[in-house]
Amino acid sequence: MTSSGLPLLALPVLLWAAMGLILLVSFHRTTSERLLRLAATFVALWALLATTALLWVLTHGGWGGLRRLVLQPLLLLDPAAAPLWLWGAVGTFFLLLLAFLLNQAVGRGFLLLYEGQEIDWPRSLPRPTGATTLRSLESSRPEAFSFTLVELDSARRPRRREVILLSSALLARLDPEEVEAVIAHELGHIRKLDSRYLTFFRTFARLMRWDPVLASVAGALTHREELEADRAAVRLTGRPAVLALALEKLAAGAAPAGTGRLVSGLFGSGGAPSVRELEERIGRLRSPAMGERGALPSAPAR
Repeated sequence: MTSSGLPLLALPVLLWAAMGLILLVSFHRTTSERLLRLAATFVALWALLATTALLWVLTHGGWGGLRRLVLQPLLLLDPAAAPLWLWGAVGTFFLLLLAFLLNQAVGRGFLLLYEGQEIDWPRSLPRPTGATTLRSLESSRPEAFSFTLVELDSARRPRRREVILLSSALLARLDPEEVEAVIAHELGHIRKLDSRYLTFFRTFARLMRWDPVLASVAGALTHREELEADRAAVRLTGRPAVLALALEKLAAGAAPAGTGRLVSGLFGSGGAPSVRELEERIGRLRSPAMGERGALPSAPAR
């Protein structure tokens, strides 16, 4: 490859990187589903780049190849690297498919392995359009989460079913209006399509452990969407203090004091960061700005 041709080949990469930065900045200022889909496309392209770079490093001496690629990133655009891009695309597609299958397997596993029963939908909350299931889950951990299952209808056509699971420990610990606030929070996730996109993205990021960028973005998006689901719950119930109290009660029973660990789901991504983020969420729900329905301060840029 001649040096004069490098800038021309680098232009699409620079445009792609600029698009990613614009998407990440815009994502903090809007909740557009179209923007979410564009961001998902960008993430898939980023995964292709990361997978191809990994293959290039492995086929060029490991750590020595990594040093070369860091110093000369445009080596990935050399025509000789075309087969690696092809295998990178195959690997990315396989990981995307595996993430989807894992999500579906985990969701069905919860429904099949744990004893529980269907719960009546709260009359004061609007039921989402489409097939939605609200069930209890026999568990000693206070938790709530939602996910999407892809099933076949009577005509053998694929359809989506949204599932909200509440653990038996949560139902025993909370008052009815607090349970309603938690359901409203999970309903906010469903309306924002988090049960489809964000859950899948977190699984995909875990599969691509060699790429810290995806892990960082997944954590930031998880925190942002928890804040947005809190906003949605407040708009539906008009009782921010009730949701704050529910979070406090559940956090108190989620892990032994001082361990710094929380489970995933209602509490976000889990681990020590979730403790700090949960305190931030409770503080926002109890802030003076919450005097009016849904008047929750917008999520800060991260």
